Amino acid sequence: MNALIILAHGSRRQESNLEIKCLANEVKKISKDEYNLIDYAYLELVEPTLLQSIDNNINVGISDITVLPYFLSSGNHIARDIPAMIETATEKYPECKFKVSACIGMIENMPKLILEQARFG
Repeated sequence: MNALIILAHGSRRQESNLEIKCLANEVKKISKDEYNLIDYAYLELVEPTLLQSIDNNINVGISDITVLPYFLSSGNHIARDIPAMIETATEKYPECKFKVSACIGMIENMPKLILEQARFG
């Protein structure tokens, strides 16, 4: 079984955190059967953390996890923190396959999306 975890930074502003939960639910609605589970996690300030979310996924039988960093650029969280957490998870769950996708700012169509949002947003 496979899962997608949308990983956001986390905020002291609860409305911002709720946006991520709602985003995961919207992705779930359109994903068809591509993933058995679509989840969310936060890097800092709020739970579930990435490692808590991974634990929860493993506990329901997930054996293949893709983490999508919901970040615009590849700063220290992308370059260091997330890989370190995935390494910890891999050591704890060697039977699970982990993949970290590129952060959303590196999506190929991002320049087009920015222009569309600027025109119509």
